[in-house]
Amino acid sequence: MPDPHAAAPSRRAGLRQRAAGLVRRPPAALVSLADQGVVSGFGFASGIVAARLLGIAEFGHFAMILIVLAFAQALHNALITAPMMTLVGARSGVSQAYAASILVGAVLLSGPGAVFVVIALMIGGMSGETLVAACALMLAQNLQFTLRRLRFAQGRGMQALLMDFARAASFPLVAGAIWLNGATIDGNGFVWLLAATSFATCLPLIVSVGRPILNRPGSVQIGTVLRRHVPLGRWLLPVVFVTFVQEQLVWLVAGATLGLEALGGLRAAQYLVGTVLLLLSATENVLPVVAARAYAEGGETALRAYLARTGMKLGLPIAAILAVLSIPGETWLTLIFGPDYAIYANCLRVLSLSVMVVLVRDLTTNYFRAKQNTRVVFESLCLSMVVSVALAAPLMAYAGVSGAAAAVGAGHLASLVYLAWTARRHALPAEVRLSPGR
Repeated sequence: MPDPHAAAPSRRAGLRQRAAGLVRRPPAALVSLADQGVVSGFGFASGIVAARLLGIAEFGHFAMILIVLAFAQALHNALITAPMMTLVGARSGVSQAYAASILVGAVLLSGPGAVFVVIALMIGGMSGETLVAACALMLAQNLQFTLRRLRFAQGRGMQALLMDFARAASFPLVAGAIWLNGATIDGNGFVWLLAATSFATCLPLIVSVGRPILNRPGSVQIGTVLRRHVPLGRWLLPVVFVTFVQEQLVWLVAGATLGLEALGGLRAAQYLVGTVLLLLSATENVLPVVAARAYAEGGETALRAYLARTGMKLGLPIAAILAVLSIPGETWLTLIFGPDYAIYANCLRVLSLSVMVVLVRDLTTNYFRAKQNTRVVFESLCLSMVVSVALAAPLMAYAGVSGAAAAVGAGHLASLVYLAWTARRHALPAEVRLSPGR
């Protein structure tokens, strides 16, 4: 009969070894969640500071800049990072040449992004300094976003976490130093500060990833990257434009129609919901790769099982957090942003419902991404765009900025219904799908 007193030290030693192993090589999902927590936490905190310092109208002006930059980053994601994550999962590896080529592609693609940013902000009547600052922030964010996804794809997520943590820590330090010297930061200065801290903290990874370019310039293979990415990005690219019309354009129209104060209040509600969206954003570091691998190794059954498990793990905590945020919405908005924002609590409740729809839709989207069928994703978002645009004007006339949020949510729901219907059709036997009665 074993001695329990002798077994206890052995168990403790085993626990210490497992704990040490977790510290040395933490699970990718845990590192991804921590990284997204740092990124979203920084965005949340910097947004609160901007709302408090700039006032609700100027904060709406700042929100309009961020909306335009979101389109440029979505364009970059469609052609660079989203195809990369799926291809890495299917091929199980990232070469140095491929990583360097991805970085060069990110820089080159920032050119068309800058053209869009300049045109969009010029239409909005913004100054030349604002245009330059916005383009600098767009380039910095594209580089940081690319390096983050690339390091996770290479299994080096801790490097991405350190980069993002350095950015989150350096921004308040620099801002505090400026304040201590008696200077003030306006809207443009805020954008410049965001761009500078982003450039500075991603520079070490730029040097590391870009070293093959200096040693062997011929190793950069932009043509090869294009041939691999275009089959996936050809449908993701129009998705960017459709999504911009379906959501971001509705926000811009709401700001132009209802005033920058309304856009500022809507943006504050989005910041609160963003505390939950970090869970969804974190999945992009891991979920597309694992989903593609599950489909490659286990087929349709393994892919569906993985997505179902992930949905349960994410859905329950997200629903609980949203309930805590949205039910006493006035209290949270007043406490965090100020009393001027409390009247936009209904926006917070509408956006909370939309997040649950987006969760299920994103999981369904990854089903088709793993099967490299991004055309269906494009079709679903086209439907979403039509629904949102059709409902935006009547709902804004009825409920103001909350109506704009409801129109966007209705579009998300329409795209989810289409994806679910298409996935169900794909699961049926071919002879049933093609029968005249269906």
